[in-house]
Amino acid sequence: MKDKSHIITVFSIIVAFIIIALIADRMLQPKSFNLHGHYRWDAINEIENLKVVNQETKTCGKCHDDIYQLHRKDAHYNVPCVDCHGAGDRHVAYYSHNGDKKNITKAQAVLEKKFTFEGCLFCHRKLKARPSDFPQIDQLEHYKFLNVTDPKTKCIECHSPHEPIFLLTEINQSRLHPIVYKCTDCHNVKPDKNFQEVAGHPKIFECKDCHAAIVEDFNKRPHHKYVDCRTCHLFHKEGDNIGRMYKNGNAKFCLLCHENKPFKNDKYPPKIDWPSHIGKLEFLLNINQKICLSCHSQQIHKMDLKTNPNPHSNNWLHEHKKFAKNITDVNFSKSACGTCHKKDFCMSCHKMEIPHPKGFDETHKDMVAKKGKAVCMNCHKQEFCNTCH
Repeated sequence: MKDKSHIITVFSIIVAFIIIALIADRMLQPKSFNLHGHYRWDAINEIENLKVVNQETKTCGKCHDDIYQLHRKDAHYNVPCVDCHGAGDRHVAYYSHNGDKKNITKAQAVLEKKFTFEGCLFCHRKLKARPSDFPQIDQLEHYKFLNVTDPKTKCIECHSPHEPIFLLTEINQSRLHPIVYKCTDCHNVKPDKNFQEVAGHPKIFECKDCHAAIVEDFNKRPHHKYVDCRTCHLFHKEGDNIGRMYKNGNAKFCLLCHENKPFKNDKYPPKIDWPSHIGKLEFLLNINQKICLSCHSQQIHKMDLKTNPNPHSNNWLHEHKKFAKNITDVNFSKSACGTCHKKDFCMSCHKMEIPHPKGFDETHKDMVAKKGKAVCMNCHKQEFCNTCH
């Protein structure tokens, strides 16, 4: 090659660019770069001083204590508020009356509350990649199981996002339980054979291994035809060998399946109108919330409800009306009944205000037309009615 000048020119330009780049890098490089590693050390302080966008759950609890208390005791206790409601920085700044409020409008301070299926299914959609013990559903199968007629029915029609399974006690007080496995944890469909019949099958524990008497009793009751133990006794894995077993008896939990709602048909499972089924809603709020089990435990399995011993004689249900007839509305709270039972307790059976208020003689015909004569017959015999009619 006789003429090499063009090569020298190209390489000279490249070298010049490299030199300029090195000089620029040296001049523009932050002072704290590479001080304690290959990054800018001052960036840590800058990040620490950034304005907080996502608010922690305790911050929300300062104003919304009632919701906070529900949230911290139930299955969503470890789901931060921002996961569903979005970043709460503007909301907190606006309502905490600090200096930032002047730059925020009321509309900007509103948190996201709109329900979306994806909002729930993002965590609870049934996926093979998810651990089997994590609560997850196939929406169509779930609605078919509950006989929900409208596939567009919102999850929040039954489940409260703040207390999805209505635990009576805080979740960290639930019973610690060894890991529980189901056949469907590994098999798409439950096998016909027992695992003990399969050579080399790893040992698994079933409910009957430790709770044989309860399982045997459960298999004789109506519930066993439709649900298994873990339908009600939900299990949450906390480690490789242990988890929490939710022994839940809240009436609201029973209502997830058994409350009569417009989007459910009138077939299985049996449904009730709530709270008229027991009288008034105040009745539920003022007593032990295991009210369903008080009457319907025989539909599930033998259980210890840990109720106080009944101070009444065995024939009290039949005889109490004689005693009750001598109680007036005025002295109910001071009577023997009022010592243990609130006034609305009577409504669980009588479906109306007991003792009757003053002036009931004039309005009782409306109650008969609404409730039927059978309600009257709980206390009054036919001859009583014949005295006037």
